[in-house]
Amino acid sequence: MNLEIPGVDLKGVLSGYQFLESVFLEGLESYLSNPKYSLGNDIILIGGGDTSLDCARTALRLTKGKGNVTVLCLQPETGLHVDPIMFEEAKEEGVKFRFLGQAKSFEGDSNGHVVATIIDSVHMSAPDQSGKRHPEVIPNKEFKMPSCTVLIAIGRGPNSFLQKKVGIKTGKRNSIAIADDYRTSMNGVFAAGDVTSGETLIVKAMEKGRESAQRVHEYLMDLEANHMSFYEKYYTKISYDRMLEGKNDVSPPPD
Repeated sequence: MNLEIPGVDLKGVLSGYQFLESVFLEGLESYLSNPKYSLGNDIILIGGGDTSLDCARTALRLTKGKGNVTVLCLQPETGLHVDPIMFEEAKEEGVKFRFLGQAKSFEGDSNGHVVATIIDSVHMSAPDQSGKRHPEVIPNKEFKMPSCTVLIAIGRGPNSFLQKKVGIKTGKRNSIAIADDYRTSMNGVFAAGDVTSGETLIVKAMEKGRESAQRVHEYLMDLEANHMSFYEKYYTKISYDRMLEGKNDVSPPPD
């Protein structure tokens, strides 16, 4: 996901994901021997998730702690979706945080390189019918922060070409909409993982992939839904029971 604001195409305004990939894909030593980015002293991270923390801590270390690294968060501190340990470690390392701020535009110099970020101050609205609060811009409360590099990490969504081409119903950020049994709006088509939920942890995608595979199996074999999976049956009904009986002749399940 990218910001659709003036100045986003300036030099020095980068994808946080591409930044991390460039630094680590071929190994840190390889990057340090031939750095791709000159980050400068004033580095702004836009985003309130774990990736923004990864970017901030990486940028701080690449500048050997001399950079002024600030994470700009739309949410208040209590609304961050980050690992609390990573958050505390980032602060201990020297990463700064500016909460309740929304990038409005970027200013550039005569060479087309970013030099400043214009930021709107926001506050959280009263709860809506679902109980959620939403950020609202406070009029005439914008401010400017010097910026040599801006890294954007506001989340990622799935590529939507397939959904649009075949007409599968979509949800938030063009994700594929699914029912509880992982079925899509198209008969016989199932989906699971980040393409349905948005970006999350690999282990969660693996979990959903296994669950959806079970639903596909039930569909193809015309079985009753939500019955115990093969692996669950093996480990809970065979292996575990035989272990309790003192038998050690339990072999692993077949591939």
